[in-house]
Amino acid sequence: MPDFAFYSTEIDPTTEPGGADPAPETLVVLDQVPILGDARYDLQAGEIGRGSVIPTLGGAGIQDFGVVDGDQRISFSDSNALSAETVADLRTIHETVDGEYFFTDGYDIWRVRFARPGGFRCWRNLFWAAHGAVIYSYEINLIVVASLLRMVADCGLSLEAVSGS
Repeated sequence: MPDFAFYSTEIDPTTEPGGADPAPETLVVLDQVPILGDARYDLQAGEIGRGSVIPTLGGAGIQDFGVVDGDQRISFSDSNALSAETVADLRTIHETVDGEYFFTDGYDIWRVRFARPGGFRCWRNLFWAAHGAVIYSYEINLIVVASLLRMVADCGLSLEAVSGS
């Protein structure tokens, strides 16, 4: 199963940052991929359209400026899925001012920023904490700066560059 990972942008984009050479300065791999059980993974989480509708007498003026990569949002969450160490690492990269990272789900790669506010939220499972296990549920909301690489099916798997802005 592919890893969900955040990594620093000083290396070339890759779907396997754990095996990159050179290794990224920053690498955070989620302990559990958010695709099973009650996990949620949404690649179209609230795109922001560019345009407006201006009511006029007897009609409306419509302005449509299209959609760019920066309008895309990625949102995912999972319950009881992160260790305290991974939460600490995610907090560090989330709190970095103007931090941009590569994010991969093992198939696609994006250059992202954490949304402000609400880019990273986590909460500890108190039932398991009372029994000696520290485990966290979380929600992550990302702003796509650029779509970089996409796996496509075309007579097998191949890599296709997607233009970014």
